[in-house]
Amino acid sequence: MSRGVKIALAAAAGVVLLGIVLYGVDVAHVRELIANVNPSWLALAAVLYVSAYFVRSLRWRLVLKPVQEVRVSESFFMLMAGYFLNYVIPIRAGEVAKSFFLKRLRGVPIATSLPTIFVDKLLELLSIVLVVLLIPVLSVELGRYLGTLIFTVLAVFGIALVLLVMAIWREGATTRVLAAAVSWLPARVSARLTEWLGLFVSGMGVARENARALAPLVGYTALAVVLDALYFSCVFRAFSMDVPFVMVLFGYTLISLSYILPTPPAQIGHNEAVMVLIFAVGFGLGRAEVTAVMILAHLMTGLLVTGIGLWSFGAMSIKVSESFRHVSGAAGSETSDAAAGRGE
Repeated sequence: MSRGVKIALAAAAGVVLLGIVLYGVDVAHVRELIANVNPSWLALAAVLYVSAYFVRSLRWRLVLKPVQEVRVSESFFMLMAGYFLNYVIPIRAGEVAKSFFLKRLRGVPIATSLPTIFVDKLLELLSIVLVVLLIPVLSVELGRYLGTLIFTVLAVFGIALVLLVMAIWREGATTRVLAAAVSWLPARVSARLTEWLGLFVSGMGVARENARALAPLVGYTALAVVLDALYFSCVFRAFSMDVPFVMVLFGYTLISLSYILPTPPAQIGHNEAVMVLIFAVGFGLGRAEVTAVMILAHLMTGLLVTGIGLWSFGAMSIKVSESFRHVSGAAGSETSDAAAGRGE
C-alpha cells in the first residue's frame, strides 16, 4: 500500500472520528460559542503555545550539545519543521526529520543524532509522572479509555527508560537483545537493522554525557508543560470558562501525551475525541463547550504549526518535498556512512 493511500485512509478515519465526536452535539450552539470568543485571550494563547515549543527546542539543543552545537534559531527551526511533518502525515516522521535537517545543516550522520531525539522524547514522556500524581488530587472519572491511554503512555515510558539504562550500562547486551528482536525479519533487512541499532545504542552515550545537565533538562520539560497548560487555560478563558488550572494541567498534558499513539493527518478527530474523553466525560464539563474549545484550539494551533513550520523550512533552505522523500529512507542509508565514520 502506497504512502498516499495510507494517508488518505488515515484522514478518512479522522473524519469519521470527528463525526462521532460531533454526533448528538448541538452544532448551532458550538458555532455560537466560537463566534463569541474573546480574541485577546486567543492572542495570548497563541504566544504561550509557540513559547512552549521554543522551550522544547532549547531542551533538544542542550541534549544535542555533546554531539553538535547549534544556534538557538537552528534548533527552533528544526523542531518546528519536524512538528509540521508530524502534523501532516500520520507517522512520527518529524522525529527522524530533525536528524535529516541536522545532517543537511551541519553534516551530522543521522544515526549519530537520532539518540538525542530518543532522549528528548523520553524527557517529554516524563510528564506522565505528573499526570499519575494528579489523579488522586482531582475528581476525574478515568473510565476504560482514559485508563488505557494512561497505562499505554506509562508502559512506553517504562520501556524507553529501561532501554536507555541498558544502553548506557550494558551496551553490548542491549545491542544483542535488539538484534534478536529483529532476527525474524528477512536476512537483508535484519542485517541492516542490526547494524543501525548497534550504532543507535552506541550513540546512547549522549545520555551519559548529559547527566550533568539533567536538572536544566527536567526544568525545561516542566516549563514547557506549564506553558502548555497556560496556553489552554487562555483558550478556556476566551470562551469565558473558568476551569481550575490544575485541571487544565492534567487534561492538556494527557492530550499531548496521547500523540504517542498513531493519529490522523492534522490530528483530525483525534484531538476532539481525547478532549471530550478528558474534560466532558472525565471532568463533567459541558460537551458542546468542550467541543467548541477543542475545535477552535485545533484550528488555531494547526495554522500556527503550518505557518511556522513552512517558515522554518524556508529559513533552513530545505524543501518540504525533499524532506518527505528522505525522511523514511535516510536513516537506513546512513548506517554504512556512520559506521565508516566511526571506523567500524
